[in-house]
Amino acid sequence: MKRKPLHVSLHVREPSVVDLTVGDRVQLDRVVPTPGPSQNGSLAERHGRLLDPGVTRLALPAGRYFFKTLSDANLRVVTGGVAAGSHANDKDGTFPDPLASPAPRGDERPGESPRFTIE
Repeated sequence: MKRKPLHVSLHVREPSVVDLTVGDRVQLDRVVPTPGPSQNGSLAERHGRLLDPGVTRLALPAGRYFFKTLSDANLRVVTGGVAAGSHANDKDGTFPDPLASPAPRGDERPGESPRFTIE
């Protein structure tokens, strides 16, 4: 069965250290406000290098981050304060709010969604 991309967002409330476990190579992006007028007021910037499969320890300054994955992922907060959320990937280009629950949608294309767990 085809895997659906999972969009994971992190809201780091204070400088934090986390262990992120992924099964595929992912790019962690930081969401920053855009200067001047913009459609949604935010822009994604690359944060660090590509993360290889396995466990990666990350030191994250306060801010909002996100990544997409086709595999299961796990987040363990070592120190600090992090809120996290996930949902099936949207094509509209907006960044998910980790504190909001996803709105129900109509028919979804067939496929299996990866799981995201937090310790």
